[in-house]
Amino acid sequence: MEKRFVFHVDVNSAYLSWSAAYRTCILGEKKDLRAVPSVVGGDQEKRHGIVLAKSIPAKRFGIQTGEPLVSVCRKCPDLIVIPPDYSLYVRASCALMKLLERYSDQIIPYSIDEAWVILEGFGRLYGREQMVNLAWQMKEEIRDRLGFTVNIGVSTNLLLAKMAGEFSKPDRVHTLFEEEIEKKCGRFPSRSFLWQERPCPTGLGGWESVPSGSWPGLTALLSGHN
Repeated sequence: MEKRFVFHVDVNSAYLSWSAAYRTCILGEKKDLRAVPSVVGGDQEKRHGIVLAKSIPAKRFGIQTGEPLVSVCRKCPDLIVIPPDYSLYVRASCALMKLLERYSDQIIPYSIDEAWVILEGFGRLYGREQMVNLAWQMKEEIRDRLGFTVNIGVSTNLLLAKMAGEFSKPDRVHTLFEEEIEKKCGRFPSRSFLWQERPCPTGLGGWESVPSGSWPGLTALLSGHN
């Protein structure tokens, strides 16, 4: 039985979601930016800047985060472009972290829109099913109280919890425990997975050094990564 569980909480399209939640919940706007092709970017009139966040409908037009606005406006002429509001994003992030602190006193922020929640000792009282149910409860509370959705990955260490949250979005809860790695990650070549542009915890010089399909060794590496 696990002695601790780790939840990785990641806001879906954070900048756009936070702007949309503010406009609908606080300003009373009828149109939800998350339901139409929209992006958070630079100056719409000057077509200057890049896409910082995009809605799911915008993604269907092939719009990518980091793409120049002049390019995405060609792909979708009716695209709604709003400027970033960083003070709003800081307030929304603080509200999220405060809510997470109701579940645990061990919160590890990773960025403005994601954090790990460490739940020590819960394994002595609850099993996996109850902890997954708790993750769903947390996800629903965030949506109902704060007005935006998150993905939550559930595991026993930081890396596996983060990987779990990436499987499918938005508004989902996924698990990735040690014995699930091969089944759930087997469809992803290790060299092109989530961390190919990030430091590799193996110390081998990069994820491309881990042969695709070498799951026994990879499982050991990932399960030991706290």
